[in-house]
Amino acid sequence: MRYRALSDIRVIDLTHFIAGPYATKLLADYGAEVIKVEPPWGEGGRKIGPFRANGEPSRDRGGLFAFLNTNKLGITLDLRDRPGRDALLRLLGDADLMVENFAPGTLAKLGIAPSELMARFPRLSIISISNFGQDGPDRDGILNDLTLYARGGWTYPVGEPNREPLTPPGSLAQYIGGLYAAIAAMQAMLARKIGTASGQHIDISLLEAAVATMIYETVTFQYAGVVRERAGRRFAVGPFLIVTLKCRDGYAGLQCVTDKQFEGLCDLMGRPEMARDQRFATALQRMVNNDALLEIVAAFFLKHDRGWLYREGQRRAIPLVPIPSIGEVLEWEQTKARGFFETIDDPELGRIRIPGAPLRLTSHRPEPSRPAPRLGEHNQEILGNRLGIDAAEIARMSAGTDSVARTL
Repeated sequence: MRYRALSDIRVIDLTHFIAGPYATKLLADYGAEVIKVEPPWGEGGRKIGPFRANGEPSRDRGGLFAFLNTNKLGITLDLRDRPGRDALLRLLGDADLMVENFAPGTLAKLGIAPSELMARFPRLSIISISNFGQDGPDRDGILNDLTLYARGGWTYPVGEPNREPLTPPGSLAQYIGGLYAAIAAMQAMLARKIGTASGQHIDISLLEAAVATMIYETVTFQYAGVVRERAGRRFAVGPFLIVTLKCRDGYAGLQCVTDKQFEGLCDLMGRPEMARDQRFATALQRMVNNDALLEIVAAFFLKHDRGWLYREGQRRAIPLVPIPSIGEVLEWEQTKARGFFETIDDPELGRIRIPGAPLRLTSHRPEPSRPAPRLGEHNQEILGNRLGIDAAEIARMSAGTDSVARTL
């Protein structure tokens, strides 16, 4: 068995791309039955690479979709048509959660507004994930990762002084939004279980999820009126030595904040007398002479390998870490020892490695994930066997086009 902590929860998943599918993946990984509902032509995430299928491009899924939709059942319904909406309503009859990330107002246009669904199904909680939230002047605004990083405050402090700000890589802000959605799902289920609430409509704003992580910057600005400016390889210009440095075989990160950590760093460099040097003896003096200190430390790092620096730093309780490529992350002995990455046999992509469950319960043990569903893979199981829809009607409901232009 996979983790079954959420085995009594049924989720109807109307999500697409990243934030929504990640939220429902977390629920599925811990045992919830997640029924992913896609249009007959497939959700847009299927069209995002990387693609691989025995050396040929996959027709059904890319690597991102394969990761975000493990352990889910998959069906196809065209919610613009009455039969598709009727089938959805029947599925919601015994569901605990519905998760959607359409543009605000889309479900209302289809005649299945969240307020109407909750009135019909009092036990049902609905999580709506959107760019800026379900209301406000920007609620209909277009958003992508660049927008999230910029509007969320992540971009401004990243980069070299007096240069243009840089955008962090990847879609981290969307994954954070998905994580908040999964947490909200658990809150809604707990509130219903202890009798303090029935169904809830939960409004998740991806922008607010991004801003919520900028605690250091928002608190510093409000209490000290200070905006953290771009400081290049340094976290910030101040009393702390938090910096990335070039080594003989790559790069490493160093965080030297306390006097004890600085004493350890001096010992690591074979220069214990530096801890008593009047230029560096206190945090304030290290801030005033930060450039001189950084020059000494940088020259030392250039002479040593990352692994040696890490091991010697650990011995002295100094936060000093190699900066690995993703290939090195995959081969890290710690994640191997814990079996964090798992290999699944995907019907189109072949054998692929994906991150496993990020938390572990003593009462529930993991097994290998089920691959993400093929498009409409469980139509017969869900629509036919559970809802009693005949094969001809399922085939008609599932007919569609492969065009990505046809969207809700």
